[in-house]
Amino acid sequence: MEFVLPAINKFGKDSYQEISNTLLKENKKKGLIITTKDIYELGLLKDILNILEENQIQYEMYTGVVPNPTINNVEDSSKLFLDNKCDFIMGVGGGSANDCAKAVGILVSNGGNIKEYVGFNKSRHKSPFLICVNTTAGTASEISRAFLINDEENKEKLIFKDINALPDLSINNPEIMFGLPKKITAQTGMDALTHAIESYISTGAYTLTKEFSLSAIKLIFNSLEKVIDEPKNENLRNEMIYAQFLAGMAFCNAGLGLVHAMSHQLSALYNLPHGLSNAILLPEVMRLNKKTSTKGFAEIYQNIFLDSFEDDEKSADLLIERVENLSDKVGTKVKLSDLGVLEEDIDKLIDMTFKDGNLPRNPYQPTKEDVKNIFKKVM
Repeated sequence: MEFVLPAINKFGKDSYQEISNTLLKENKKKGLIITTKDIYELGLLKDILNILEENQIQYEMYTGVVPNPTINNVEDSSKLFLDNKCDFIMGVGGGSANDCAKAVGILVSNGGNIKEYVGFNKSRHKSPFLICVNTTAGTASEISRAFLINDEENKEKLIFKDINALPDLSINNPEIMFGLPKKITAQTGMDALTHAIESYISTGAYTLTKEFSLSAIKLIFNSLEKVIDEPKNENLRNEMIYAQFLAGMAFCNAGLGLVHAMSHQLSALYNLPHGLSNAILLPEVMRLNKKTSTKGFAEIYQNIFLDSFEDDEKSADLLIERVENLSDKVGTKVKLSDLGVLEEDIDKLIDMTFKDGNLPRNPYQPTKEDVKNIFKKVM
């Protein structure tokens, strides 16, 4: 049994100061900042860049990361890193920017093609010093050794889990999240809820990860709906930061399941937002997982909502109802067909799902017919 987490994790309004403190301590001179066009144009990098400049730390910038980062994103930013002789990488964003940053770290340290490192611990050399600054409360990419890259040519989501990609420093500053669009807050919040629920019932779960999962679920039910209405409420933003961080510690060590195995294929084939796909799939996958996880769902419900029933079945059903109601209230309860997903692609999505690395830790091993029924129900 092992527990994996970055060496340093900073929270709060003053957390950016740790960036310069750490870089100076590590004697780093020049970095590559990897982010998205939106984050750059919104001015969300201003405070970080000021701190770097005040401390005479040079940087190059790559602002081309797309919502589901691609092999081209990784190759282009890797070239920028090498051409400019950078010695550290900083991802600034949600899952997309930070996943891209981790992929770049593996590629520039190990060479070749990023596809050579698909799977578990395929690289030989550690990433250059890696800082991940989180701008959303959902993915927990900033503390994870896992990262996802889209292979656009083959319409495939490449999944990596590599200890050499683990960030050295993670940053969670609530102020950078004040201006997030409501839909991003909602979708990333539901992503965190999915992480927490799936990790709780995962076959890889154990006492420590379950405690993290439960704490995350409680915080999300207490705070997600409120923070959408009060986006500049620092306490609520911090609660969602802690929730996604706790969920991240849980799933990074216990694993995920069928929701993610299915959701990844929707991102690969249709470029759908990951958190939204998870929110759509979660209730129906929970209904299927009741075949083996009724007791687990009942434990969650009874711990979070302090209601106790002799019948675990009733508690499990009430939890699923609560999840559906929350998704509806925050605006993520939509149909896949409304997002452009075609019923004719279901068989392809099923085949891709059964190749996904998250499926083995799902507590109930579904049949292809089970997965087809779920896709049809949410279509």
